Amino acid sequence: MFENIVGHDRQKEILSKSIDTGNISHAYLFFGDSGIGKKQIALEFAKYILKTDNVENHPDFKLVTKLEDKKDILVEQIRKDVIDDIYIVPAVGDRKVYIIDDAQLLNIASQNTLLKTLEEPPHYITIILIASNISTILNTILSRVTQIPFEGVSNLELKKYVKDNYNLEFNDSLVEYFNGSIGKAIYSIQNEITAKYEKIEKLYGYINAKNTIEAMKYSSEIELDKDELLDYLEYILYKANKYNCIKIVENAKKRLKFNGNYDIITDSMLLRLIDNI
Repeated sequence: MFENIVGHDRQKEILSKSIDTGNISHAYLFFGDSGIGKKQIALEFAKYILKTDNVENHPDFKLVTKLEDKKDILVEQIRKDVIDDIYIVPAVGDRKVYIIDDAQLLNIASQNTLLKTLEEPPHYITIILIASNISTILNTILSRVTQIPFEGVSNLELKKYVKDNYNLEFNDSLVEYFNGSIGKAIYSIQNEITAKYEKIEKLYGYINAKNTIEAMKYSSEIELDKDELLDYLEYILYKANKYNCIKIVENAKKRLKFNGNYDIITDSMLLRLIDNI
């Protein structure tokens, strides 16, 4: 079980033991930073509970995610996708599995609606809540689920995964920036952002050397209005203990979000960074 999933050995051991002993909880909470593999493990766990390789199309499985045009997971969605279905006996086997992704987005009404089911669950269900943090989740929910914390994989595991699956070598700075999140690493590769991160490092070199001409010239090759690139610039400044410069980048990000003039804002940011570095 979980052979193709990198890291998370303790979490995999807990879930494998519950399968082997038949002691599967009615509800779990997988929590930790986004992109570190919680959903992947939840889906794999669901496969073993339902005894299928094609869990997404299984009649006794549901994945609940936030609707695209909503900011929360609303009570109507929980009623429709979970509550109205959960008391119908399994169609195929002897179990039903519900995964609620981004459970930190459940509003209070949604959580209270879910609470009754967690208090008096049918014997055949397993609900897996996946959350990037638990600060928004009610204590009454937390007390009724098996909590399993997740951390990122090690830097060595992340490097090996990228090398084995994409034949790429990440430098140490980039590996540390992803902080054990294979999901973030995959996103950067699939969206061709990795090379742009390297350009941010080169740009910082010009800024740190106070080479205004090269910094301004080189910045024209980078889309500095992309949040992920400015986030990485902030990370580099943080590592270099240039805390006053981080505020300069933050202000530029805010101004760009309000559709300010790109050239004026980015040029001003670079000049201020060079002055304050």
